[in-house]
Amino acid sequence: MGTLYPLTPTHFLKKVGKNQRQEMAKDIRKTIRFSEKEFSLIQQRLDLAEISFSDFARSTLLKKKIKLPIERELIYELNKIGNNLNQIAKRVNSDDRKSVLVELVEIERALKDLK
Repeated sequence: MGTLYPLTPTHFLKKVGKNQRQEMAKDIRKTIRFSEKEFSLIQQRLDLAEISFSDFARSTLLKKKIKLPIERELIYELNKIGNNLNQIAKRVNSDDRKSVLVELVEIERALKDLK
């Protein structure tokens, strides 16, 4: 891995007036590190878009949805429910509808008993 460069807002800001600098001094700053290759790719994109790194990062971070990790157990249970629904739908669409209704009534009773 190459040398890592910390990026601060001063690396990418266009020249600003004294009032803007004072206002920016109140802002929260975070440091991020990139490899040389990553930094080069980012810089090329910034040059093409003609925007500052801060504007780009802020826009990207605020618009993206964060994906939350899903527990494997939850996925497993959801798959089981989906399989059961598919089996019920298959049987409902078959000629054996009466037995399906009987089973659904039994399931409903079992659920009531759990409460």
